[in-house]
Amino acid sequence: MKKIGIFIALGIAIASCKNEKKTDVQIEKTLETTTHQQVPNESSSALFSNFNWENIPLSKAEIGIFPYLTAPEEYIVTNGNRDASKNGMTVFHDFNKLIMYDGGSFFNAEGKKAELSFDMAEGRTKWNQYKFDQSVEKYLESIGAKQIFKGQIPIEKLDELNKVDNMTVYNFIQGDPWNSDPVRHYALNHGNGKIVFQVWSNSAQGEVGVVELDGFKQTIKMPAADEMKNEIEKTGKAVLNINFDTGKATLKPDGQKVVDEIWLLLNDNPSLNLSIEGHTDNTGSAEHNYILSTNRTNTVMYALAAKGIAIERLKTKGFGADKPLVANDSEENKTKNRRVELVKF
Repeated sequence: MKKIGIFIALGIAIASCKNEKKTDVQIEKTLETTTHQQVPNESSSALFSNFNWENIPLSKAEIGIFPYLTAPEEYIVTNGNRDASKNGMTVFHDFNKLIMYDGGSFFNAEGKKAELSFDMAEGRTKWNQYKFDQSVEKYLESIGAKQIFKGQIPIEKLDELNKVDNMTVYNFIQGDPWNSDPVRHYALNHGNGKIVFQVWSNSAQGEVGVVELDGFKQTIKMPAADEMKNEIEKTGKAVLNINFDTGKATLKPDGQKVVDEIWLLLNDNPSLNLSIEGHTDNTGSAEHNYILSTNRTNTVMYALAAKGIAIERLKTKGFGADKPLVANDSEENKTKNRRVELVKF
């Protein structure tokens, strides 16, 4: 009976180990298959959850205009150097995000975003961290913002965020959460809208991030064949945003519609030959981006060939992230860099 008991115990232990291993693999796969934002999102249950705004009391306090706070007396919001910012913000994004932390999990706060870096005003040489912290904290409390977290975000959670892109924490969490300096995250449920604040400081400086939540408004439209033709005639190429499945070379339905327009362009202009050139943003390894961009251009070429376009009229090239249109310093810019170009040859 003891032997049977031992075998049963061993079986349970092995099954338990397998289940733990499976969970780790699932988390790893979730991080590998995030959306083209290239940062973990709500689908990663170990990291993200939906934030319950019903727990934040509605505030009717006077809050002024975005970004809803100014520098305390004797401090300035800098322009990125040591000079005072003219618009009260160090950096402004019409659409970006902060990754908020509520003490248990993260959630994405997307919308209009401001980053504010603080320094002492001219003539005030010594940074006063305590006064800065108290000024910001008391002000946010006065307008009804609720502190949802104060402290150091667990390092293992920050590591998980950075598995896909090692700039995720830097880009979307204010300050330097890696070190022992605590961060403070606030949520303001106001009559004018939902607003989040991230506050960070150390013995030399302070930062505040602000996002006024708003849904993403798509401004990219599907180009028609005649628009592609006009662009090619003017510049020698047409720049397209073709949607593929995340991390794959398979076309999404709206991506297929763009390919149908390319077919119409080639079918109506039999003397036109096109080089289909793929580009990515800088998220991920150079090798992965090169392979992905190459495979996606081949998908477009073979889709056109399957619809009757002679293969000799087409060629492909993947560049990965080697030829960005703009700096990969924001999600808006990364979206612009993920593109397919039709180049006349």
